[in-house]
Amino acid sequence: MKLEQIRQFVALAETLNFHRAAERLNMAQPPLSISLAKLEAELGVRLFDRTQRRVEITEAGAAALVDARRVLFHAEQMRLSIRESVAGTSGAVRLGFVGTATYSLLPRLLKEFRSVYPKVELMLEESWTTDLLEKIDRRQLDVAIVRVPVLNPTSARLEVVERDRFVVAVPASGPLADRTSIDIRELKDEPLISYSRANVPNLRGMIMLMCHEAGFQPNVVQEAIQAQTILSLVESGIGIGLVASTVSRYSSDNIRFLSITGSAHAEGLGLAIALPPEQTNRIAANFRDLAVRLGGEL
Repeated sequence: MKLEQIRQFVALAETLNFHRAAERLNMAQPPLSISLAKLEAELGVRLFDRTQRRVEITEAGAAALVDARRVLFHAEQMRLSIRESVAGTSGAVRLGFVGTATYSLLPRLLKEFRSVYPKVELMLEESWTTDLLEKIDRRQLDVAIVRVPVLNPTSARLEVVERDRFVVAVPASGPLADRTSIDIRELKDEPLISYSRANVPNLRGMIMLMCHEAGFQPNVVQEAIQAQTILSLVESGIGIGLVASTVSRYSSDNIRFLSITGSAHAEGLGLAIALPPEQTNRIAANFRDLAVRLGGEL
């Protein structure tokens, strides 16, 4: 039994006229008659009663018509799903992101992506850059938003979509709260809440490099993984923190942010889209393209 025979059966069942059914199918009438005769022989039952004047569907044919229509429906759905998958307009994508992406890029990106690709299921996972890149390398994620620069080796392809910079977060009640900027060398004796050496080595490495080039070893009193944790600890008075400037958009009134002078590396932050080196997921590519466009508008 072929799909084309099922389509021919339905056409004749709905028209009860070989000539009209053949026109609907864009074929000649004799091949249609032969094809349906072969279908009846294969099924071992008559689907139609034919006379010179009329065609009537049999009881067996009427019973078969219900399932035949279902077969054609699901066959068309399969074709549609394949076309949408190839175009990246349906299916699922595994998306990883760093916490600081939620302050600016990610909310706009998710809203726009869901609007443009409503049939795509987004499977979201929050983590830190090194973990996300490892999962990209192992193909456990299709695409990720990570913090750059990346100092660890990775096979992922990175495309920067948002530029950022380091700022110093200080308590609003502290001695530095009335400042708008601070030279990196003035942080020498300040208690510093820094990113975790084990989990966030890229940002930790950048901070250490900035301090080293300024001629001092920072006084790290506490480590944290997420920027929001650093801000909470700053607010509690434990110390100061170096964070991406985007986090200042949704911070407490109990924290002030100072721009950094005296270090070119303070301007070196950003967010990037990470993809596997051989990208085959069309949905992930569509996500990347949209992120590049929206990132340029920020």
